[in-house]
Amino acid sequence: MTGLGGKLVLGCRDSKLAIAQADEAANALRSRFDDIDIERVSIKTSGDVRKDDPVAEIGVGVFVKEIEDALLRGEIDVAIHSLKDLPSTMPEGLRIAAVPYREDPRDVVVSKRNGGLHELPSGAIVGTGSARRRALINAERDDLILKPIRGNVTTRLEMLDAEDSVIDALVLAAAGLKRIDMAYRVSEYLGCMSFVAAPGQGALALQTRGEDTRSIAICAAIEHEGTRLCVDAERAFMAEIGGGCSAPIGAHALIDDGIITLAVVVSDPSGVNLVRHRESASAAEAIELGKRVAARVIDNGARDLFPLAVTASVA
Repeated sequence: MTGLGGKLVLGCRDSKLAIAQADEAANALRSRFDDIDIERVSIKTSGDVRKDDPVAEIGVGVFVKEIEDALLRGEIDVAIHSLKDLPSTMPEGLRIAAVPYREDPRDVVVSKRNGGLHELPSGAIVGTGSARRRALINAERDDLILKPIRGNVTTRLEMLDAEDSVIDALVLAAAGLKRIDMAYRVSEYLGCMSFVAAPGQGALALQTRGEDTRSIAICAAIEHEGTRLCVDAERAFMAEIGGGCSAPIGAHALIDDGIITLAVVVSDPSGVNLVRHRESASAAEAIELGKRVAARVIDNGARDLFPLAVTASVA
């Protein structure tokens, strides 16, 4: 495809995974345009700098704000985000121009013992920085010790592998491991409709300025309709329920033969009290499904858990 040539600057977080994701998007774009010069810029976000602080204390959009600011200033043309890091509302003047095909959305166990969640011995220490993962692990194995950890994928693996490490296993996103060619570390894949994935997990968002018609047109070339519909349903649910990416909330959608099914979970931080719901609709009703499912779980008591979930969450 030609006619949109020239330079295109992509911005992403300054981590091995974020750079791999940006390069994945860049390669997809290069395969469709033979006259675009793509440059990648890495940007440190507040979430990357303040590694020891709970995400909930740093604020909304901790892994995207500085990148969005660079986009608004015109320093980059396209921001490449892990879609699950994007708040359900974004700054005025920005838009999600494209959502490419989603990588594996499942969570995984990486264990020193090469066994899954149910093979870990009682009292084993599991590291995770996600309130959602901690709640879901507690719901299945309340005899495990959960250790809050922060850091990128490689940093967490180093914590597990360290000679003096007390951590027995990690729970991470499959997509991150696969994108940095470390899927061989996976001990168990957890089904994302039961161990419900985070909204947008595994998907990328290509974000542009709303008036930048050239960048929007370029990004549109790698849009994947099915993935967009699924993440639209997940994000619509998240927008209605509230809470942001640091709360114990999961939402995952899949499409089969024109029907979209959305599975959600809202928990208190302990994982003792959970509200689950699953519902299907025509794929064209993705956003309406997300909103409707949010109303269902609110009616089923999710809001009684939610204040606890927000104040106690650590990501």
